[in-house]
Amino acid sequence: MRRPPALRNAGLRRLLLAQMPADFADWLDFVAIGALLAFTWQAEPFVFALLAVSIGAPYLLFGPLAGVVVDRVALRRVLILSNLLRGLVTAMMFLAPDWPVLLALVALRSGVDTFFTPAKQAAIQVLTGPAERTSANGLSHAINQASKIVAPALGGALLLQLDASEVFLVNAAVSILAAALALRLNLPGRAGAESRPSFGQDLRAGLNDIRGNAIVRAALLMMAAGYFAMFFYDTLIAPLIRSLGFTPTDLGLALASVGAGGVIGALGLALGPEPRRPFLWIGAGAFVAAVLVIWIGLAELGLAAMPRPVFLVIFGIVGFATALAVVPFRTILQNNVAEDRMGRVTALSEAANTLALLSAPFIGAAVAAVFGIGAAFVLGGAVMLLVAGAGVVLRNRR
Repeated sequence: MRRPPALRNAGLRRLLLAQMPADFADWLDFVAIGALLAFTWQAEPFVFALLAVSIGAPYLLFGPLAGVVVDRVALRRVLILSNLLRGLVTAMMFLAPDWPVLLALVALRSGVDTFFTPAKQAAIQVLTGPAERTSANGLSHAINQASKIVAPALGGALLLQLDASEVFLVNAAVSILAAALALRLNLPGRAGAESRPSFGQDLRAGLNDIRGNAIVRAALLMMAAGYFAMFFYDTLIAPLIRSLGFTPTDLGLALASVGAGGVIGALGLALGPEPRRPFLWIGAGAFVAAVLVIWIGLAELGLAAMPRPVFLVIFGIVGFATALAVVPFRTILQNNVAEDRMGRVTALSEAANTLALLSAPFIGAAVAAVFGIGAAFVLGGAVMLLVAGAGVVLRNRR
């Protein structure tokens, strides 16, 4: 098998090795949190809505500020401290006496996490050249997607041996391991990072970078629209499966299929040559995902057939196509944003995606309530088609 070009880079190998436990820690205690809320404290349904807000709101409220900090502080230090603090907060969750305290700690942990992704993307940028960035981002995305499959499953298995709160201590240790691995990083300095204006000027400079760079602006808008389309129907997958007459087991298989497709798609990009037209890859991925999501929606509305095996395969292809869109997007940013501004631009992108996460599900639910669950999938797919069209229009831009 051909070795991914990025793995020839020793510094990147160390970064990806540190990313593994860091991403793993994002999902290891996910089942434990749900178990505590549902079974130990018998929390009301609105508490689970607050959980989603606790996870997402810090990215929107504090993410842009965290991005400025990432651009002003040595990346190695940010990567180490963000994992250490994450481990500390996770360990504190072991002592949470009730759900309000637990959700407050979840929000605090998400606030710490707002530093990690911008620092990781900035580190990939300084460690790689343009010819290996898609490979690097493909490997990084594959790790992220694999962690979403393996970590919750292992977290659920741990609940067979440990109390739900004890899983937090295990997860805290995983974050400490990530910090220890980050100690081995040797990251070069960033061009333009020597002299810094005020904090407020730095934040405005990030916004001006987006406004003044047509390629970056287009990429951010396309990705935000893509996430909006995805979250439009994402929370309706469970009721969709019920409506189609499938089983809860099929829900688990469908989600695993999406994750596996994402890993395969990301690894495919990591192994292949650097795409010459990254926007076209985004458009192609968005188009495939859009057509399949619309097909699923039409099936729920009774306008198309959807056998169970085909349904599961479709979810895998959607995951594959999504990777084809997400990985080139990150490469576009790294190739078009100055090294000393990568953190804040990444953080602004994360904030835009989080805004989609916090708004699109409610709009999709309203559409589903009026027109049917399938209609939300059809409209989400239609938005994705717009992203595909933008990718075709911008196909010659890099």
